[in-house]
Amino acid sequence: MRRSALPVRCRRRNAASTRSSCSCERLVACGPGMLNRPATLHTVSQAIDAHRAAGEELAVLVVRGQRTRETELSLGYAVAEALGAAMEAKLVATLRAQDTVLRIAEHGFVVLLPGLRGQQHASLAAAKLVRALGQPVMLDGWQLHPSVTVGLALCPSDGIDPEQLCLRADQACDEACSEADGFAFWRRPVHADSFTHDELRDALALNQLELYLQPVLDLRTGLTSGYEALARWTHPRIGAVPPPAFVGEAERTGLIGELTRWSLTVALRHLAQLRRDGDDVHINVNLSVVALQLPGFALQVMDLLRVWQVPPHALALEVTESALMRDVVRAQGVLAELHDEGVRISIDDFGTGYSSMAYLQRLPTDELKIDRSFVVDVASNDRARHLVRSMIDLGHHLGLEVVAEGVEDSATLSLLRELGCDRAQGFVIGRPAPAADIVAGPRPDQLPL
Repeated sequence: MRRSALPVRCRRRNAASTRSSCSCERLVACGPGMLNRPATLHTVSQAIDAHRAAGEELAVLVVRGQRTRETELSLGYAVAEALGAAMEAKLVATLRAQDTVLRIAEHGFVVLLPGLRGQQHASLAAAKLVRALGQPVMLDGWQLHPSVTVGLALCPSDGIDPEQLCLRADQACDEACSEADGFAFWRRPVHADSFTHDELRDALALNQLELYLQPVLDLRTGLTSGYEALARWTHPRIGAVPPPAFVGEAERTGLIGELTRWSLTVALRHLAQLRRDGDDVHINVNLSVVALQLPGFALQVMDLLRVWQVPPHALALEVTESALMRDVVRAQGVLAELHDEGVRISIDDFGTGYSSMAYLQRLPTDELKIDRSFVVDVASNDRARHLVRSMIDLGHHLGLEVVAEGVEDSATLSLLRELGCDRAQGFVIGRPAPAADIVAGPRPDQLPL
């Protein structure tokens, strides 16, 4: 089956037809595959301009299929693709003539609903979509029971920037997973201890963030083989801001490009100094999947490596497994481009995503990092030990190196070495410390065991 790569607008065939008998007007021709980010934002921007000029409210919805990876793994790619096409057809059949459907992933859509009369009207539309897409569907002899979550952002009340509105609808879609109705509206943060977009932007512009480094131990040699770079922000009013909070805000408000550039620049500057001092070490930098969608991202990484004269193999980019699963196809191309240049790719929080086997066949990967939730009981629980051993064996059979995160005692460290784990990091090895202190001070090469 050929997947639609184009946004569609619902249109009745004649005045007497019902919503279920509509055709599709093709808006943007962009070839096979899913609609790309620039085309999506262009279409959303056009809708915003048109309906603001008319004084109308516009709802931006993100519709995301749930448990679709299970369908792909159990019934195959063909059925999963057919399910995506069925979801698109159901959306078109359910919506009004003036509504627009943008297919952005196999089972993911952006929907534009113009001319709404407030949040209550949008709630009715979202509930209708959840019900319609939750109806059983027969595909290739299988009766499937799909489910979706829907996130909503309203224009102009939630913003007028197309990227910001899409990000806020996507954030609301995450929140919808815990809602009984299956949909949720974006909520503006109102906590007294919250920070503003402008404060984060200024912190980046004024270099007020600080980079910390946590050592990674090579279990085969007992030597420090590298560091994980961790961004920290101490807000002048509210104190330390948790990294997920300011990274999430950067993703939602379009600052992720600046944050990523800052992290890479500072990390590579410190790494260059360490290597000049004779330390043959690497550095891991956490990467937002949103950053992978930025134009020219791979070229930007390679330019920074050249500026700081760091060999590509000394840099590893970490992407969490759960984040990759949102759009593995789009991430694959950028990661492959970087991997071809010699940059190492690391899958963080391995074992916590939807499925670990399928995407490992498709993504260029050098390293798996076993999530701390699996490591914490490995020395005292047989099932945990067997599970970690299986993860290590899986990684090695695929030609990957395996790192255990969250190692907090020497017994766990010794057992991981016995299980054949390649590297480890955690408080027993070393806590995160300011990068400037690590570069300037003495660095122990070996862990005292």
